[in-house]
Amino acid sequence: MPPRYIQSLPESARIVGSAQDDEIEIIDKREAPRIRAKTGILLEDKQHYFVRDAVKYPSGEVGTAMRVIGCTMNDGPSGVVALCSRDGNIFLREIFRHATRRWELETTRGQRETGMSAEAAALKEIDEELGFKVQNIEQIGEVSGDTAILASTLPVFWADLAPGPARDHPEDKEAFGRIVEIFPPELRTRICRCEIRDGYTLAALTLAQVAGKFKIPD
Repeated sequence: MPPRYIQSLPESARIVGSAQDDEIEIIDKREAPRIRAKTGILLEDKQHYFVRDAVKYPSGEVGTAMRVIGCTMNDGPSGVVALCSRDGNIFLREIFRHATRRWELETTRGQRETGMSAEAAALKEIDEELGFKVQNIEQIGEVSGDTAILASTLPVFWADLAPGPARDHPEDKEAFGRIVEIFPPELRTRICRCEIRDGYTLAALTLAQVAGKFKIPD
């Protein structure tokens, strides 16, 4: 029997699984008395649930496992990723990330508000983080940032930018640096130097190449 808190989670996060079918099964903690750690929804904010589940593995062993679940999963993805281009060049943004405690060079991404389409969310993030108008936007794939702990799968968009200066206006609770325009041959060097190392950015660049949007020369 699954634990009660499962019903409080978004629908896609309620899949219990079956250890008999070689899956990791979510169980009620009372089925495994030796588990002492607190289980259930440990923390909830406007964007995420932080959950520790009691689980049974295909081997029969039991334990606990953490997962982070986007709060808007019921009506669509919890966020979006958008890779932007103009005149053949790629536009990334410097951002200081609290988790890594360093400046990262990343593509545009952000949370999706409840009731907003993924495409509308991508356009909103481009406007806030880069400040360019968009001539065309299309979804080119999706990415799961860290399947070991993150439950969210985010759509990835390709956006063709219109001419004109940047008029960015990031949110007050973010720390942004320069907007960086990169010529495709330069991407290889920046990636090899670990100047671009964000998983979402690397995934977006790969999806864009597979979609034929641009090519990093050999």
